[in-house]
Amino acid sequence: MNIGSVNNNTNNTDTTFDRVAEVIGWITFAVGLPAIGLAIYTMKNLVKGPNPVPVHVISLLVSDIFSFIGRPQAATGSILSADTATLIFYFGIISNITFMVCIAQERHLLVAYPQCYGCCSKLKQSSIISLAMWGAPSAVLALAVFKYLFWFAVALLTPFPFLLFFFLDSWRALLCFRSTSTAEKKRSVGIQAAILTNYTVLFLPFILNILLESLKEEVRYLGLIANLLLYLSPLVDPFLYIFMTKGPREVVESLLCCKNKLSRQPETQTVVTLSETVTETRL
Repeated sequence: MNIGSVNNNTNNTDTTFDRVAEVIGWITFAVGLPAIGLAIYTMKNLVKGPNPVPVHVISLLVSDIFSFIGRPQAATGSILSADTATLIFYFGIISNITFMVCIAQERHLLVAYPQCYGCCSKLKQSSIISLAMWGAPSAVLALAVFKYLFWFAVALLTPFPFLLFFFLDSWRALLCFRSTSTAEKKRSVGIQAAILTNYTVLFLPFILNILLESLKEEVRYLGLIANLLLYLSPLVDPFLYIFMTKGPREVVESLLCCKNKLSRQPETQTVVTLSETVTETRL
């Protein structure tokens, strides 16, 4: 009798989490996908401008698109699933972590070692580096496919000390050279803080769950919550590109439609002024 009640409670919990996951899935799809598309479009224009946005941010948003494909159920989904759609989902998650590290490293160089920033930026624009950045998640995902869950968790946990070091060292450099610090450097430290928080809150529970699963230690609710947090990632990343600019105004101005409106306003005012002058002359 007690076993039956426990099973019923477990089934009810699974059903509740699946319903919550479904709601979150529809919200992230309805809000996150248009936001990602708009962010990629505006960033494409900013890359061509005088204050280019790192290409890794665009790659980060592209990786979020994979997260909309094959989302596993919150209560029953597992990284061990062999279906293609689920593997695409986790490929997007791993790619997201990879490009967050790239962005944090680039912002760290800008703040702490500006003399090396230009050289590294040119190096990262090469096609070989870009292919390596997209190939690394495939190698990490292969560890999970071949059931090396412990090393898979270790590979995903490796970025954490790097992200923490990038943030702390950039903060130290900002405090030491406060007199020469610029708004861009302060914004770069804020970007690293946002990336570190994003990784810790959204991805670290999933990684810890995989690590415990590899050690034959299962924390049920940790796995449920970890999957739900992964679904929220596409909602958070589109707002990261605002930190890469001088503010929402620059983002709005990057939209071609806004530029066209701004360029048409002087012409409209000129036409109105000429019409008023003609009218006064006739009178």
